[in-house]
Amino acid sequence: MLKIFHCLIVLLITIAGADQGWTETKSDKQKSSVTTTPVTATSVTRATVIITEESMGWIEAKTNPKVAAEVSGRIQKIYVDTGQIVKAGDTMVTIDSEQQKLEKAALQSDVDRLEALIVNQKRTLERYRNLLAKKSISQERFDNAEVKLITLKEQLAGALSRLADNRRRLAKTSVFAPVGGWIEKRFVSEGDFVKPGTPLLQMVTDHFFRIVLPFPENVAANLAPGLEVKLTSPLSHNRIIEAKIDQIRPAVNIYSRALEVIIYLENPGAWRPGGTINGTVIIDRHENGILVPIRAIVRRPAGEVIYQIENQVARQRQVVTGQRQGNLIEIISGLKGDERIIVDGAGFLTDGAAVMEKQR
Repeated sequence: MLKIFHCLIVLLITIAGADQGWTETKSDKQKSSVTTTPVTATSVTRATVIITEESMGWIEAKTNPKVAAEVSGRIQKIYVDTGQIVKAGDTMVTIDSEQQKLEKAALQSDVDRLEALIVNQKRTLERYRNLLAKKSISQERFDNAEVKLITLKEQLAGALSRLADNRRRLAKTSVFAPVGGWIEKRFVSEGDFVKPGTPLLQMVTDHFFRIVLPFPENVAANLAPGLEVKLTSPLSHNRIIEAKIDQIRPAVNIYSRALEVIIYLENPGAWRPGGTINGTVIIDRHENGILVPIRAIVRRPAGEVIYQIENQVARQRQVVTGQRQGNLIEIISGLKGDERIIVDGAGFLTDGAAVMEKQR
């Protein structure tokens, strides 16, 4: 009997020990079921935030003359061609000048004749004045001689004017480059007959440019002459050129529905008309702004959020973002500026999730 009782006690102790071991194992499993997400974190950055508007535009030559004929005649010789660089004053085209030369000879002869007549009439008038003093001729005859001298002088003035016009037209038979630049287009060939106003050549200069930057209508209120602009072009290997807005065209472009900003500047190097230009207009500056890495921003149905670490727990904070600045983005509201926020791994978190910060 005593032996049976002893066996029962041993059995109860064994069962109790087994039950205690099962309870500990279950607790351990419950503890291990809590998932900890490894993340990286960083502190909020404080810096000046530059508010900008960006646009891709184009380069125009401020001086882009279309050279036209100013006299009639046949094209005698063309000295330049498309793509050629010329200097101001270089001869580009000559027009047959034979007709102007013949007119010049005739006009010069008329001038010489009138000058000789005037010299003779002055002598006659002086002789008549002496005779009138002696009452040897009538006053009427003297007056007629005086009127004739006046008429000859007026005729000479007209002849000299016609001669000057002929000389001007004769000079225009040689067409010179009004500015230095490139020949963009040639509209005529040797032997063509041209009249005043006929286009001969299209020139493009590369010394002074007009930069055109189109912006959508909804940013018009933010733009004004004098604002700082940073310009880059593939033509100068992304060298940054600083300039200012000179003017804003008053009308919206009817085709693109864009408002065009105009900037004038000298060629900074290798820029050419027609080239692409990238412009960044600095609208405003926010001093001591709050910046976080763009990777820290998570999009949720409720909006944009970030996750803040508090005692190894992720706390969701809804934020309003602003201007991007490199790989950072401005936080307009939702943060105080002293938080430590999660960057890598933020997209896998929910509010209250346990996290473990990894060392970077």
